[in-house]
Amino acid sequence: MARIKNYGIDDLLHGLTSMNVGAMTTKMIEDAEPIMMENVKRYAEKHRASGAMIKSIKSTGVKERKGGKYLVVRPTGKDKKGVRNMEKMAYLEYGTVKQPATPIITPAVKNAEVKIERVWREDLGVWMDKHTWRY
Repeated sequence: MARIKNYGIDDLLHGLTSMNVGAMTTKMIEDAEPIMMENVKRYAEKHRASGAMIKSIKSTGVKERKGGKYLVVRPTGKDKKGVRNMEKMAYLEYGTVKQPATPIITPAVKNAEVKIERVWREDLGVWMDKHTWRY
């Protein structure tokens, strides 16, 4: 785990500002991706009809917009009847007039939070251990 000795605020600030935060956040998001994929697929499995929606769940990979990085895990494409898989997910997540909501994304994200935070702490510790601190 990362250790920082207090040799002065200037040294600490130099170390923090010289880190490549962009590369670090990309790595952290990439490491969270399989956890999120697994959770979304696991929760979607409870609502399997043909399996087309579950098979279509994919990640966008790391994207950047307005200075922030993110990735999206979602169903893609259409089934053999031409129904968009994301539409099916939305109906399950939010319900319709005739169908109550049976959320998939919300519980999948909630369930993944602790695992992802653990992975991110490990990533940050490794990243800081690799970083050369000026003393």
